[in-house]
Amino acid sequence: MRRIILVAVVAAAALAMGMGGGPVAAQDANETATNTTASDYEEIIDSNTRILEWSFDDGTFTITLEADEPTTVAVAESGSFEEGSGQFTYRELAVPEGESTHTISVMDPEGAALTFGTSLSQEEERGAFISTGRDSSESNPLETFGGESGLFTGVGMTVVLAAVGAWWVVRSEESGVIDA
Repeated sequence: MRRIILVAVVAAAALAMGMGGGPVAAQDANETATNTTASDYEEIIDSNTRILEWSFDDGTFTITLEADEPTTVAVAESGSFEEGSGQFTYRELAVPEGESTHTISVMDPEGAALTFGTSLSQEEERGAFISTGRDSSESNPLETFGGESGLFTGVGMTVVLAAVGAWWVVRSEESGVIDA
């Protein structure tokens, strides 16, 4: 009888420790999405300048702008900054009349964004931005517990130590547990 209980406890502990591995392996497959494209509609920087389309790949934005007349567009990196201080990319683009395509690299590709402004947009008190957004699937809800490995190691250790304690009590009593 003791062997049956011991085998059942060991099997339950092994199953409890093995449950955490499946979801972790399934999450690794979604890390390859790198190319984000905006909608087909244009974003208006000012009454004379528009963003027709944009894409983001490997830390670089490719932006197609359209201007009714030659203008200078100020572009600043405005991604999802952490608390504190730091640096960002800033440049001014000479945009000719008509359509033109520009490429801009960013310092932090995770949650990257750019803001656009012109002297006319300052007068009109507006501007535009484009953003890749932050991928919320990458945030780990179990980070508080040390991640998946920390959480499931703790659970596994608890189950194993409880099984060892139960085994010790049953073993130390001559005819099973008399008083509980």
